[in-house]
Amino acid sequence: MNKNKLNLTLFILIFFLSSCSRIYLGKKDYPDFNPELQANQLGEIVLPYEDGLRTTGQPKEYEWWYFDTKLDDGSIAVVYFWKINAIKDIYYIGVNYNKPDGTEYKKIKFFKSKDIFFSKDSCNVKYNNNLFIGNLDSYKIKIDPNDFDGFGLDINLESKISAYRPQDGIINAGEDYFAWLAAVPNGDVTGTLTYDNKQNNISGNGYHDHNWGNIELQKLFDNWLWFRGTVGQYTIIGYELNTISSRGGYSIPGIFIADSTGIIYENYGQNGIFTAKENLITDLYKSNNEPLFSKLKIITKDDFYLEIEGKEVIENLYLFDVNNIPLLPNLFQFSNIDPYYTRYKSKVKLELPNQESFEGEGVLEIMDLK
Repeated sequence: MNKNKLNLTLFILIFFLSSCSRIYLGKKDYPDFNPELQANQLGEIVLPYEDGLRTTGQPKEYEWWYFDTKLDDGSIAVVYFWKINAIKDIYYIGVNYNKPDGTEYKKIKFFKSKDIFFSKDSCNVKYNNNLFIGNLDSYKIKIDPNDFDGFGLDINLESKISAYRPQDGIINAGEDYFAWLAAVPNGDVTGTLTYDNKQNNISGNGYHDHNWGNIELQKLFDNWLWFRGTVGQYTIIGYELNTISSRGGYSIPGIFIADSTGIIYENYGQNGIFTAKENLITDLYKSNNEPLFSKLKIITKDDFYLEIEGKEVIENLYLFDVNNIPLLPNLFQFSNIDPYYTRYKSKVKLELPNQESFEGEGVLEIMDLK
């Protein structure tokens, strides 16, 4: 097993074994998620430091900066810079590239701490010669072909929609939390893409968000559905996060609709948002998996309606099969843990209170952590 696979194996073992205390270490009671006690002190205006380094290096903290783009030729590229504080701090970049003809490239690359730089003042993340730098308005995202088998990106992302977070963007359960900032809900992408060491000019539509937390995701959530896309002039984000039973078993839905003038509508949590799911997924997951669905409907007390439907699987990743490590599934075969990450090319329908209706497309993400 090479060093990258060993590092990834250790991380997954730490992440899942420590998060499955009900199975392996005895039952533990956790503070509930309380819809009435969610942080709401920062105000509506997002500041550049909020997209900078937010974690402090304490054990179990993690943080990532995410970017995806749909290019004008129909290709989709995804980039994420991760940091994890574990027994040994772990830093890696993941890259996925999907072409319309089915061609795919994906890789996870690990980096040493001496090659890493972060800033607390703004998004300024450097892993060797790979960059994720910006100020909420403009970003430079660079993937070095020397680190990724001749695949590279040199992208400018210009935001068209102001940064957004629901309240403070932090989901609290006692001292435990998970945070999310949509730094660029929708932006214009230009630059170059290198594939097989051949460089081409590209343009398209892009999205960037930033997540961080201080406890394993499995200790907060069973699963989530999350969507981002465009419908005519509107930028759409819709989601449903479902907390584990020992956190109260809450559903946390949210909706965000904006255009070039600003936010048209946003709502979050237990505040007059109702969801329904359809299209049971029967062909992607193993038998341990709880029911998951590829269609999400969101309706609000203010008569905004979203209907999101996954149409084409872009990626379906059984998390214990990452990097083809056969040991991990065997270790967990007698548990109820069966984690998957799935992304769909999706269609979305938006209905406004005045009964105007629009259709568009985007990406639906399903994270199964159970």
